[in-house]
Amino acid sequence: MVGLRWTYDELVKYFDRSPVPFRDLNPIIKQLLMTCPGSSVFGIGGHSVVLCISLDIAAKVSLRSGDERLRHEQHIFGLLGLSECPQVIRCLFRGVDVTFLELIVNGTLHDRISIKKPRPILQWMLQLSSAAACLEALGYAHGDINPQNILLDDYDQIKLIDFDHSLRVGDMLDIGYEPYVRQHRELSGGIYGIAGPVTEQFALGSVFWYMTRGSELYSDLEGPDQVDRLLDGNFPTTDPQDPIDQIIQNCWHGFYLRIADLVDDIKNILGVGMQVQRVPTPAQRYERKRLCEKYYSLVSPPYMPSTAEGDLRGKEDGCDEPHRV
Repeated sequence: MVGLRWTYDELVKYFDRSPVPFRDLNPIIKQLLMTCPGSSVFGIGGHSVVLCISLDIAAKVSLRSGDERLRHEQHIFGLLGLSECPQVIRCLFRGVDVTFLELIVNGTLHDRISIKKPRPILQWMLQLSSAAACLEALGYAHGDINPQNILLDDYDQIKLIDFDHSLRVGDMLDIGYEPYVRQHRELSGGIYGIAGPVTEQFALGSVFWYMTRGSELYSDLEGPDQVDRLLDGNFPTTDPQDPIDQIIQNCWHGFYLRIADLVDDIKNILGVGMQVQRVPTPAQRYERKRLCEKYYSLVSPPYMPSTAEGDLRGKEDGCDEPHRV
């Protein structure tokens, strides 16, 4: 996956051609692209753009200044920084309207499934579940686990991304797309239920199905038929003798009281510990953080506050103090 590799002008043209032309792009986007040699637009999301800043650093910038969703994601990154969870994308530095992240260019789980080579499915299951369990331990649910939000690094190991829709366990879940969320005939909580172990493990079960089958749940059905199957909880038959299939069924039916219990179940089947995921050395982390601080200083006026990875010192230069769990 090489990304878009667009210039700023190409980004502007893209939005000019869109059905609803986008005006007033965040000036930080242009500033970063103009001040960082060799940088380019890597990808575009619904409310942010990802820039390739260097060989191993990305910058996620909100399309509009002051977007609360990016700020919320930065809060989640601050909490995750305390847990040192290697299965989530690493945040390097947080500033106003921009988050600097490790750059992973190998693509999403969708991209990986299309490549014909062996899949370490149980390791993937363990890594992805462990990422969800890290959030659960903080009192949060990811809320949008799906193959597009799962990256594979250079060592074919999973990194969970996009925490802008993460919500507290017990909140109403209103965002997501089938078959990684499901509605019920009787509305309970949000459109897709109440965020927590039940909704998270349902998403995980559908991802595990995709990992094992190579196609998404109900991909052979038209939209209305797919929705009806989900509403009725009518899931495909799986092999009762296959331990992975049993986990998938357990996830679809909300068997696990905690995602941590799902992690334990996968560990028991795997029979060995999780492969140690490679992480940067302290020296490498310091150097990347120093570079991010430099990039940020070039595009932000001196009054703009910033926070480093894992820094939850509280209110600073007008920043709201992070809520603690």
